[in-house]
Amino acid sequence: MSANNSVAQRALLNVPKVSAARYAQNFIRQAVCELRFPTLYELEAARPPASFALALRKEYPNQQLLESVNVGIGTPSRANVHTFKSKKDRWTVNLKASSVSLETSKYETFLEFKERLGAVLKAAAPVIDSDFFTRVGLRYINVVPYTRSEISGWVNPSLVGPLADGIYGDVLDHVGRVTGSTECGTFMLQHGVMVEGSNANPQYSLDFDFSSEDVPFDQTLEMVQKLHDLEFSMFEWALGPLAKAHLGPSLISRNA
Repeated sequence: MSANNSVAQRALLNVPKVSAARYAQNFIRQAVCELRFPTLYELEAARPPASFALALRKEYPNQQLLESVNVGIGTPSRANVHTFKSKKDRWTVNLKASSVSLETSKYETFLEFKERLGAVLKAAAPVIDSDFFTRVGLRYINVVPYTRSEISGWVNPSLVGPLADGIYGDVLDHVGRVTGSTECGTFMLQHGVMVEGSNANPQYSLDFDFSSEDVPFDQTLEMVQKLHDLEFSMFEWALGPLAKAHLGPSLISRNA
């Protein structure tokens, strides 16, 4: 069997599919949608494109230029990032030479997220001059409480069995990473114990990153919806009974 045939027949993510829902509570620490496009070096300028800044001015009045540093093998690379923040910094739009992204740290509904993403797409269309995105990625970072005695109530025992059984004792660090394929592209699940400060209580992170490549511009929101639906199904699968009880009943059944 050739390598190409092997890839073509690779089993896909197979968590039970669930209907969309919206809960009174959530565990989301951060939600990000990043849209990558062929590099446009003009966006490295000190000022953002005037039409883009004007389109975002009312909803994102706090605008600034930041510098990102990517550290890897060799000399660190630096790039300008045009950042646009909403009032109270709840929403952030980042424009780089090869990507535009929308992120929030106070997530309420996917419908609101998608509507804001649509507005960002409209503003970006005449600027990026591309009829497709090289990668569309949707990422949700969720955090639930962690104690060894209750972790299998908050997280699916399939993910935390050795922790719950006490095999490792009281761990100082625990990280898991899974990557695979979906019907739309690829996924990555990173999960594990995290501590955010010397006096903080441990928490358990569930970090889902779903993506698709070479997405036509006019199909972007449709693809983001598909990624969200897949991601939500995996999120539901990853939760234990205590987490589901904390979320409570769904308030709506569609467009969560």
